[in-house]
Amino acid sequence: MSVPFDLTCWYLNARRIAELTGISALLPNTTTTSDHLQRLAELNALRRGIAEWIRARKPEPLGKLIIEGRLTEGTVFTHNTNFFFKGLSAVSGKMAKGMPLTTLPQGYAKLDEWIEGGKLTFDFHPEHLTSNSSWVELSGQKRMFVLGVITEISETEIKAKPYVIGNIVENKGEFFGVGRWANHLEVFIEQIENFSAVRDHNPRMTKKSLAVLKDIPEQSVKEAFAEIINEPTVPKDWGGEKSDLFSTNVRIDGQRVATAFAFKGPAKFTPMRMAELGKNGDQISRLFEEPADLLVLQHCHEITPDVRKTMRAFAQQMGNPRTYCVIDGYETLRLLEAYGKCGLTAKAKTV
Repeated sequence: MSVPFDLTCWYLNARRIAELTGISALLPNTTTTSDHLQRLAELNALRRGIAEWIRARKPEPLGKLIIEGRLTEGTVFTHNTNFFFKGLSAVSGKMAKGMPLTTLPQGYAKLDEWIEGGKLTFDFHPEHLTSNSSWVELSGQKRMFVLGVITEISETEIKAKPYVIGNIVENKGEFFGVGRWANHLEVFIEQIENFSAVRDHNPRMTKKSLAVLKDIPEQSVKEAFAEIINEPTVPKDWGGEKSDLFSTNVRIDGQRVATAFAFKGPAKFTPMRMAELGKNGDQISRLFEEPADLLVLQHCHEITPDVRKTMRAFAQQMGNPRTYCVIDGYETLRLLEAYGKCGLTAKAKTV
């Protein structure tokens, strides 16, 4: 079961949404004399309609399109990250004076994790703002969700037209700052009940602490994880697998969660970068093809931010958002020591 979501929209381009989805046919046919109430009813219908369209059509995350080399003009995408907005205050002043708009407000997001110096940029017209609060929400640096279409691609810039700018909320009405979405769908090992022993094991570590993992084979680590989660089936590597271990014994918040693991052993005992995950990050791509609701990537050394952000991008497939967990060498060491696996014990002083 994917992570539930809904949208709070600060910008909705009704015309473009209608062209994309045909949602205009769903707009309410009210007879109210209040323009304000009519507008609210239309916006609510658009919000519900676009959320349902996203669930059904599953537009792909921008990061995933970049990684897999599938960027093309005209492609509809989603992107959920920190955005920088400018120009609304200047536009507000001109509108108050009845002056024509010669320039539009702009938004952009950095894409350095996939394109060196790269940016996603777009203009947006204030006539599509949904409320007075939009003027505040779409100013400065804010964490936002964007559904848009790619209009132009250059070496370091992707230009787009936005259909929707807003925040993801939990289905039960919780705002973006709580629940799974608060951490971009990332789950940490302390949250996994099968790994609960690590909650009381927090040794001080340095980079030298990782040296002990250099001599522990990947197969041994995989078997240790399987023992900890009580998974009896440990498949042998054969080269074409999408994951290294699959289990329905993992529990989070008291519920069983289908989980797929990918392990990277000490054959190359260096920090994990995207280059170590195959062409176009295909090992992550294959992992996310598994019918699992939690995708776990483990490595015996450090894991660089670009790998974590790529896991995040794949997890945030809005038609099927799922959770993920990144377990680097330090967390691996914590876990193995806490459970006395691979000849390791929890001897380090905890803090």
